[in-house]
Amino acid sequence: MNALSGTNTLSSTNTLSSSAGASPTASVAASGAASHALRVSPAVRWIAIFGIWTFLGLLSAAQSAIYLLHIGQPVPWGEVLASRMSDWYTCALFTPAYVWLVRNYPLDRAHWPRTVAVLLGVTTVFVVIKYILYAQLGVWTHGWFSSGAPVRTLETRFNSALASSFISESIAFWAVIAVLYGWEFYNRMRERELQATRLRAELTEARLEALAAQLRPHFLFNALHGVSTLMHRDVEAADAMLANLADLLRRTLRPSRDGDRHEVSLKEEAETLNLYVKVVAERFKDRLTVRVSIPDELSRAVVPHFVLQPLVENAFEHGIGRQAGPGKVEVAAERVDGMLRLTVSDDGPGLAGGDTQSVREGVGLSNTRRRLRELYGDRQELRVESAPGVRGLRVAVSIPFRQGSA
Repeated sequence: MNALSGTNTLSSTNTLSSSAGASPTASVAASGAASHALRVSPAVRWIAIFGIWTFLGLLSAAQSAIYLLHIGQPVPWGEVLASRMSDWYTCALFTPAYVWLVRNYPLDRAHWPRTVAVLLGVTTVFVVIKYILYAQLGVWTHGWFSSGAPVRTLETRFNSALASSFISESIAFWAVIAVLYGWEFYNRMRERELQATRLRAELTEARLEALAAQLRPHFLFNALHGVSTLMHRDVEAADAMLANLADLLRRTLRPSRDGDRHEVSLKEEAETLNLYVKVVAERFKDRLTVRVSIPDELSRAVVPHFVLQPLVENAFEHGIGRQAGPGKVEVAAERVDGMLRLTVSDDGPGLAGGDTQSVREGVGLSNTRRRLRELYGDRQELRVESAPGVRGLRVAVSIPFRQGSA
């Protein structure tokens, strides 16, 4: 704990745990990673499709073998495997064509009549071609596994297979179509969800940028007004105030050490606050005492960038700025039930009768409230209340506790 006159410092040691939650910047990155995860390389996709057709062929061969055993006949494994695998692999040959059809003929309200007509015609042609190929394979492999059996011509095999299995084979092809459309609908739905996530994150990012752009000129105007006022009384103090202001502006306008423009570690935020206090200290001189109490184990907690400055500025303007004597501002941080609680208290006049409804929030507090809502939704709170004791005001901010990287 540090008691300071016109300045403050923060020393901390590092302890890290895994973080939970994410900022809008992280959300955009996460959605991009998820979108990339959906994209499977073509080689892997086609190997998987080949594996599925092979598995179906082996299941069909197993079913044929079980039937032969059931009726008391021996299982000619070579002939069974050749017949069943030829049957399913000749189906598999049409998978690329069906993938192309599914992607180019959408099954939506506007196009479904044309799509169904095309698929009916194409499937009929594919079944005929499939059985021509299947019959030819049967002719070629007949001598390998069927010694002594009568030879069947290509025409005989084709006519027999087409007459006995045309409808069932068409149903099998339509099942393939249904699976492919289901997969296509799923991918499109996931892409829409990821796109919506990206748009929401980008919108939040834009809102936060607008709020930050609003807050910095407000802070700068107040600081320059203080310099202008001080210039007529103490030129050296005004010069020192400008030098400290330049350091603070360099700090607030650069990205954070972790690369996130909207969230920083509590340690980094306290260092920024220290620069701001140096600026204000030239105005109040020895009247101001700032006490900062931030436990070392919270130094890497993630907080909104520039969140403490408007709270402390509010304490200066409505606390010590409204009284003639010395004043004190206390900044504290604690972890409570998975939440990080930041409090800024002053010993100024406080609320009239303790009525929190009488508080009129300026640009700093209202801007901070909106930024918290954009970053954390309903998992945040900013409360203005009477400080413990007889006098003073306290502003308390509660946000989800997270720790940044080492």
